Amino acid sequence: MKLRILLSSMLSLLLVACSTSPQTPEQEQRATTDPATVSITRPVREPGVSGNQFILVEPVMPSSQRQVEIAQISQLMLEHELSDEQMAILLYRRGALYDALGMSTLARIDFNQVLEYRPGMSDAYNYIGIHATQAGDFETAFEAFDSALELDPEHPYVYLNRGITAYYSGQYDLAQADFADYHYQDEQDAYRVIWLFFAEYELEQERAYQLLSQRKQHVPENWEHNIIRLFTGEIDAQQLIASTLENVEDQRALTERLAEAYFYLAKYEMFQGYDDDAANYLKLALATNIYDFIEHRYAPLELERLRNGDRIAPR
Repeated sequence: MKLRILLSSMLSLLLVACSTSPQTPEQEQRATTDPATVSITRPVREPGVSGNQFILVEPVMPSSQRQVEIAQISQLMLEHELSDEQMAILLYRRGALYDALGMSTLARIDFNQVLEYRPGMSDAYNYIGIHATQAGDFETAFEAFDSALELDPEHPYVYLNRGITAYYSGQYDLAQADFADYHYQDEQDAYRVIWLFFAEYELEQERAYQLLSQRKQHVPENWEHNIIRLFTGEIDAQQLIASTLENVEDQRALTERLAEAYFYLAKYEMFQGYDDDAANYLKLALATNIYDFIEHRYAPLELERLRNGDRIAPR
């Protein structure tokens, strides 16, 4: 009886996780904090980052709640005889927790094991593709994403993730096609607009900026809107960083914003030809420890591109 209750609870958690972005398998409950009490370090100067000010935050620490849940799942699998469906559910859940904690190797092992018990789980293929992309194994990533789409043609995130794989493997036409499909599912999403712009920039720079300005008109004027405004020249790097403090609820929310802001500032600096500044921003994004944000996931690949000079010249 106790086992059935625990498994039922795990299944409920999994269903909730599957209804959200694979980059955020489960958002932990946050304690709302008065913005006046949020502990932050105010902007200071850093040598080598174009003289811009930046905000230091404490990196997010590994969640004890997630670690306890991993231990509970591992104990269940060790001590009880489970059906294939139950094993698949528990392995998927543990893999998602490993992923959120930055334990990518353990996560990848669990997601591959999921398919031994439930070969038709598209979400597991999606995660496998994500981790293969992070590892630079683009062939495996494409195979995983294609399998996910065969199983679930309406999967909400595969077009984004396969587009990212195409982008980092230098197949910009394919990236543009996938990002466009993802963008047209929600034209008000700033992140969909900006990733589509990245692919189009690699194909035809002037046209990419024209389309970015047009699509910006459909995006609500929220914080994410400022990311687009940075690339259209309406605000500068300093203003984007300052905007991360607007209406911020707590320390975690600020850290998440900065993980995004520093990543996109790095892309902006690359497009301007300032590779050293871009590298510094990418390192700041990595220092947040927001492992399940795509901006953190792919900062190492961006650093690799900078080291290899694998990008086109700025306009």
